[in-house]
Amino acid sequence: MENVQRLDCPVCGGKGTFVITTHQIDIPYFGPVLGTTMICEKCNFRKSDVFPLEVREPKRYTLKIKSERDLNKRVVRSSSAYIQIPELGVEIKPGPLAEGFVSNVEGVLNRVDNVLQTLIRWAETEEQKKRAEELRERIERIKDGKEEATLILIDPLGHSAIIGEGVEEELLSEEEVEKLKEGIVIMDIDKEKK
Repeated sequence: MENVQRLDCPVCGGKGTFVITTHQIDIPYFGPVLGTTMICEKCNFRKSDVFPLEVREPKRYTLKIKSERDLNKRVVRSSSAYIQIPELGVEIKPGPLAEGFVSNVEGVLNRVDNVLQTLIRWAETEEQKKRAEELRERIERIKDGKEEATLILIDPLGHSAIIGEGVEEELLSEEEVEKLKEGIVIMDIDKEKK
């Protein structure tokens, strides 16, 4: 069942232009979710997300990206999940604007590459720009099967997964769950991590 509400836009103040559409659906690996779409007809602000309607066990998924075949493994990331690629120094934390997505390993690498492109444009120093460009080159080598990396997906609410052969899956301890705190997207391009 779909529910539609019209409100004043919290971004531009447009009267009755902010349309919120919600509907309950069942998504494989997520389970039952409440899908939401928010669009302002005046300023074009847009946000979509899915909110899980059931509690699952907190899990960590680890995949060694060793070949181009691994790029096709499915990645289901809820807005509560952390993504890490330790070899690149990449850590993406959940935060207020984090969105869930369904993609594959290559899609996750492309998302990181898109952030790096933005960092290059906004870099304050040549060293930051150089580091971001080096990471982009390494991502291409990973996608070409010339360099290995590890993709780690950690979800304290258990609504995320990496799906496919060769994926290690483990339950998080209560201590690990307690240590996980919501944050923001972080990519420290000043540190060399190998």
